[in-house]
Amino acid sequence: MASTNDPLPGGATVLDGSMAGELERRGVDMSTPLWSAIALRCAPDAIEAVHTSYLRAGAAILTTNSYQATAPGFASLGLSEQEASELIATSATLARRAICLWRAAHPGPRLWVAGSIGPYGAYLADGSEYRGDYALSPADYRDFHRPRIAALAGGGVDLFAVETQPKLDEAGAIVELMAREFPGIWAWVSFSLRDGRTLADGTPLAAAAQWARQQPNLLAVGINCVPPRIVEQALGVLAAGTDLPLICYPNSGESYDPSTKSWHTGGEHPGIAEFVPSWRRAGARIIGGCCRTTPHDIAEIAHRLRAEG
Repeated sequence: MASTNDPLPGGATVLDGSMAGELERRGVDMSTPLWSAIALRCAPDAIEAVHTSYLRAGAAILTTNSYQATAPGFASLGLSEQEASELIATSATLARRAICLWRAAHPGPRLWVAGSIGPYGAYLADGSEYRGDYALSPADYRDFHRPRIAALAGGGVDLFAVETQPKLDEAGAIVELMAREFPGIWAWVSFSLRDGRTLADGTPLAAAAQWARQQPNLLAVGINCVPPRIVEQALGVLAAGTDLPLICYPNSGESYDPSTKSWHTGGEHPGIAEFVPSWRRAGARIIGGCCRTTPHDIAEIAHRLRAEG
């Protein structure tokens, strides 16, 4: 599906890592239902600094800080739909500016901005993106996601990252909307999982692979914010059902407690870069990190990929 106008001309591409964790390290309060999206209003310079840290680490794709940025979410702060749209577009502007400043001092191949589209469950701010225990109609999903997609497109993203999707019907509604109303922009879809063979809501991952192969506007399909130990199995299931390029960007291996909004280590994580060779063998073409990963993790991934050629 790749063409001269997408970020997969050959080999592997490095994606960035966690935004929220890096914002926390810079003193941004993540305790609101808006999570990292609150920084669009109170700490835009910190967002740009995080983007730059990932460029320094070797990322070729930056994801916008819009995962939990929605018009209804910003309405809770008293913002109008227009003000919310402007803030969401700002997430693209900040990533683009970081790239422009970086490339001015470090010439090289093109770098990409991916507009992050989190699921409806992220807006609920109760961990639903890891369970998928909610239901809307396809039309309601489209109505919910349309304003953010339009704002990101207006902000100049190169592609859409439809990520941490626990439900195939929601992902399908989003991708259908993009194909119909934003046909010139590539997208990838990455799912949250219950295990290495099952979406978070119980749908077989194999069904998601079969669905993905029929979508004309998908650049890649994969998984994100899952434990590193299940990624290889999940990639195998996807590779058996689609010839699309695969993407993976797991979390650090820690577990999330939505009641306390905190992460807890299980002692299993040796560093996600250790898994990169097996993920490449399983077909991953875009590799990065999600929650609790750092620029150091991304630098290690970039190093591993360069060593593999």
